Formats: sequence, C-alpha cells, structure tokens
Amino acid sequence: MKYFEIRSDLPDDEKLYGVVIYNEKRDEYLVELPEDLEYKDAPILLDKAIIDGTYTLGPRVSHLWIEQRVVPIDRQNIGSILNAAKLDEYNEFELLKHADGRCAQDDFYLKPIPAKAMPIDICSRLAKRIKDYVLLPDLKIIVFFRNGETRLCDLNKLQDKYFWINYLTINENFYYSLHLVTSGYGIAWDEKRFISCEELYSIGKQQDITYDMFKTFIYQRTISTTGVCDALDCSRQNVNDLMKRDKLHSVKDLDNTKMFLKSEIDERMG
Repeated sequence: MKYFEIRSDLPDDEKLYGVVIYNEKRDEYLVELPEDLEYKDAPILLDKAIIDGTYTLGPRVSHLWIEQRVVPIDRQNIGSILNAAKLDEYNEFELLKHADGRCAQDDFYLKPIPAKAMPIDICSRLAKRIKDYVLLPDLKIIVFFRNGETRLCDLNKLQDKYFWINYLTINENFYYSLHLVTSGYGIAWDEKRFISCEELYSIGKQQDITYDMFKTFIYQRTISTTGVCDALDCSRQNVNDLMKRDKLHSVKDLDNTKMFLKSEIDERMG
C-alpha cells in the first residue's frame, strides 16, 4: 500500500485536503477526506462526498480524479514523456509519482507519506474497516468490523442514495459477486457500485449471530486449498510454505485438503 497526502502549492496553505491510498496489487485507488474539510475547499470531483455525508471515496471516483492528473496514453508526445520519466512503457501510477500528481486544472499535488503519518480522524475510520461479511438474500449483510463489532446492515436504507441497490437482486450471480474493496474500506459489486465501511457502520445494528447466519458464513466465506491456489496463482507447496512461515492459517484440516477464511486470502491479494 502506498499513501499520499493531497496538498496545495498555494503560498502559506498548510491545509490537508485528503489522503490517496494506492493498492499496488489491485491497481486500485481510494481517497479519504479529512472530516474538517469544507465543501468549498475540497478538490473538484471529490467535493460531492462531503455533500453525501461520507469522507471515503470509492475506487471509481478516486480513479477518475487520479486520471485527471496523469498524462493520457494517447498524448502526441507520449514517447518523450515516458523517456523523461525513465519508463519503457506507459504506467499510470509511475507517471502520477513522476509529476507528484500535479495537473494544470488546480494547485494540488501529492506528497508521499508513511502509513503511520495518516491523520488521526482518518486513522479512526480504520477501526471501522471490514474484516469479513455474510451477504444475505434480502439486501441485508452481516458485517464483521475490525473493532470487534458485528452489525446487521440493511442496504434498503441506502436506496434513496444509491438507486442501483433496487436492482441488485435481479441477477443472483451478480448479487453474490460482492467483494471487499482495498483493505476492507468498503464493499463493491463493480467499480460503479461501492458502499464504504463508514456507511455500512452508520446503518448497521449490533447483531448476535444465529445458527443459520453461521452456516451461511461457512458456505460463503471459507475456501479450500485448491481455491487458495487458484486465487493466489500458486502451488500447494507454496500454500504449505506460507503456513509454515505463519503467513497463512487454516481453520480446519481435512484428509485431502484444508479450509481457509476467504478474508485472509483477500488480505494477501491486497
């Protein structure tokens, strides 16, 4: 993971305008805005989140903002630009770093920071990141948060905000294609359909796990050794080596396979 502060080149401007989080494995961006940032000061395109009452921007909007700050691949002099950046081929993230995320439309730039330098208000959101989940068939989802809480989240409560929620269950395969976004910052069905961990936490109610919910969790969120090999594109020998090095942990050992939590595999994938 790479972290960048959004700063301004304007004289005497020490304000923090956000943090860009880049997941190298997934080639995915997220933007976190500080809670004291006002709508009038926020970078264009990112300001809508403040109106919506959320400070976590999903992968789609975050990437749209990043795209505006990178030389497009069809630029007439792209060869010279790549040479100047010492790149053999077009690489969006490397070009973003090379130009410090600057663009002609505003005064913002990106400043690399270590993870431990994340602002306190943004760090507090990290406790509300998603550790795992169980998707139920009626637009409800059990969410296990990293602060130890388990909440039942009714997605119907977000229908006024996200019209597409009404259509999620039309296609069962699509409905259950839900996945965790970078490091548990939210859930998504595709790049346009994203719900942040912050939003899920706010609509969720504390939930005790029933037996049926537990069975659903086992069915949805565990994976065999073969599935791990496919997900990580590695051999069984590699899986065993990860276990020996305490990098991977099985939850049950069977005669011909082992069972793992999908959330741990997702974490390794980024």
